[in-house]
Amino acid sequence: MRQYLINSFCGWLLFSCWWFCLWVIAYYFVNDSELAILFFPFALRLGIVLHTPKRYWTTIYSAEWGLTICLTILMGQQQWLTVLTASMASFPLVWFASRYYCGNQWQRFAVMAGIILTTSMINVVAISNHNSALNIAFLVSLTGGVMLVPLCYLVWHYLFQNIWFPLTANLVSHRIQFHLKHIILYSSLFIINIFLQVGLPNELRYFAPFCLAIPIILLAFRYGWQGAVVGTLLNSIALIAARNGVSNNGISNIEITDLLLSLLAQTLTGIMLGMAVQRQRDLNAQLKRQLHCNHSLSRQLVKAEESVRREIARELHDEIGQNITAIRTQANIIQRVEVAPISANCAKTIESLSLNVYDTTKGLLSRLRPKILDDLGLKEAIEQLLRDMEFASHGILVDVYWETDSAMAIAQLSDTTQITLYRLCQEALNNAMKYSQADRIELHFSINGMIHVLIRDNGIGCKSEDHMKGFGLRGMRERVQALGGTFSIHSEKRHADSTSSGTDLSITLPKL
Repeated sequence: MRQYLINSFCGWLLFSCWWFCLWVIAYYFVNDSELAILFFPFALRLGIVLHTPKRYWTTIYSAEWGLTICLTILMGQQQWLTVLTASMASFPLVWFASRYYCGNQWQRFAVMAGIILTTSMINVVAISNHNSALNIAFLVSLTGGVMLVPLCYLVWHYLFQNIWFPLTANLVSHRIQFHLKHIILYSSLFIINIFLQVGLPNELRYFAPFCLAIPIILLAFRYGWQGAVVGTLLNSIALIAARNGVSNNGISNIEITDLLLSLLAQTLTGIMLGMAVQRQRDLNAQLKRQLHCNHSLSRQLVKAEESVRREIARELHDEIGQNITAIRTQANIIQRVEVAPISANCAKTIESLSLNVYDTTKGLLSRLRPKILDDLGLKEAIEQLLRDMEFASHGILVDVYWETDSAMAIAQLSDTTQITLYRLCQEALNNAMKYSQADRIELHFSINGMIHVLIRDNGIGCKSEDHMKGFGLRGMRERVQALGGTFSIHSEKRHADSTSSGTDLSITLPKL
């Protein structure tokens, strides 16, 4: 109870000071003491009440009612008591709206728009008996609400919806960065805006409000609806500063209406533009997260595929390999023990079949999972692959070039990346041997910030429309894209009157 009373008193004192200061500013702006209450003070109360626990509402409303009564007595204008009626009538409306003021920011903005419009109508009805400028009263209430209620939401969102670092010794290590370029740009725009509002000649006076849209658009584009709200606040200061150079007696209701309409239109445009930018950024962030999830899933699929291959290779090696060895042993025993020609022939047949099964199994093991890749690494596995494919016996010269930023760069690659590079080279070399009719092949590996692989041959090439017809190149592209890389192929078809031909296959992969 004691804490509640202390909080209530401090809140009452702060809100009273803010309310009175905004009334003075609003009175200077609209040059009408009663409309000034409907302008900034009512909007401030509405914005604070929406973002304050209900147990403190009595403190806020009592401060507003007390100040209104005091101003009524001091200025001797009893008709101001109707403003109290408007304030009291808004209480059940805000209570009802607060039940739906939750969820995401789009739902909150919808509730804001509804309650600002409804309270503006209530204000007009309350003062309709003694104020003929009802359109200005509605415009004043609407403009004040559109300006200050989103600003209160911005402050509440910044204070209570962000994750703050605790005040610990580790906070000292976080370096504070000031984006001076942005601060200087927006400050310069704000200062220039004030000078334009004050210093333009009368014949260009109607052009001045259009200058207010520039900082709103820039801030909305850079920071979303939050930037639009801040830009609107700066513009309101610029307009009030512009009033300083004009005599109050020379300001008519039409000029006040023009200023309010300009401010309202730019505020709504800025907030809507900011919301659209924010929505687009949210969609881009969601798409980026989904793309990252897809890449992670693709990497997991590749890893799972290679894990299955490894298990199958292990089973083939442990089970079938041992059985084949046992068959060969039994065949040798038959050959040595039995002297009958039929037994000898059967033994030779068994041994020949076992050798064929052994060779086939060994080839499957190499295709499923190259054992040398697990034992020695990617570089030695690529060199062994070149030896196994026997390019020299086919008259093909193969050169391999490695470029790395450190000796451990290759060993630090993930298993998924290494097996992917091995499979890509395996498929590309098979294609070059079978179809390219090349006599020279070059493999360039660059492992620095990114992984770049270039496989080049001087063969007959192929047409660009034939690149993705086969499953080999298509599978290579899908493997690369699954890891978030890029795959490109450039080929020149050899013509009868041209010696320029060959295929360049370029692969870029991130270091996982």
